[in-house]
Amino acid sequence: MNYIDGLFYTKEHIWIKPYQENEYLLGITDFAQGLLGDIVYIDITLGNKFKMNSPLGSIESVKTASDIIAPANGEITFINKDSINNPESINEKPHEIWLCKISLVNKFNEEDYLSKEEYLSFIEN
Repeated sequence: MNYIDGLFYTKEHIWIKPYQENEYLLGITDFAQGLLGDIVYIDITLGNKFKMNSPLGSIESVKTASDIIAPANGEITFINKDSINNPESINEKPHEIWLCKISLVNKFNEEDYLSKEEYLSFIEN
């Protein structure tokens, strides 16, 4: 799988991409979808306020369920209905299919996240 430049990664296997002023796209990494297996359901709620490192929703596969861990403090501002209605598409294009848009309480700081190279090094260890 090719990891995409322009995404910022977390050790909880979430990616975040700046979208507009204080608005970011959020998805799961290829590594995460590989661990989950065939994704069948996503549970996220519009307007949900979340704190860093706490669940902002969940994602289920045929073999397990996992929390989607918040990369920062913020709020879900938009849900990608395509990913909700076709969760299996995440298995095919995990770095292109986003789950939701979020706004952050604090200013986005690239240094708080892993670069593509740092994330790849993290998952290889």
